[in-house]
Amino acid sequence: MAYQGKLSGGQTIVLKNDGDQTTIRLNVEGQHQSSSFSTGKWKAQPTVFQVDGGAVIEIKTEDDSVFYQVKGSQLQSLSQKPDLNTAQTIALEEVDDSTGQSEMKPMKPMKPMKPM
Repeated sequence: MAYQGKLSGGQTIVLKNDGDQTTIRLNVEGQHQSSSFSTGKWKAQPTVFQVDGGAVIEIKTEDDSVFYQVKGSQLQSLSQKPDLNTAQTIALEEVDDSTGQSEMKPMKPMKPMKPM
């Protein structure tokens, strides 16, 4: 299962857990950026917080919570829990696992070349 939410600035974020791997996809103005992290299996739905200059993602795993920060199109792991007292929670909706992935369409057959 994957979760999708809208960040400020028109960004869409998609979070997916596949076994021990967490994939975070950012979609900005038609451009897609995807990063994968080894987090372990999720214990609960992730939480996304709107903060000054970006967003913070909290993923609750069987061992602990891990945090990632989104600033613009940059994504980085945080070593400790940030101050989220004034942050607003962003609503996430369950989506199909393939949401946010661009599908490659097959090429059209080439037309025969004219003889010279």
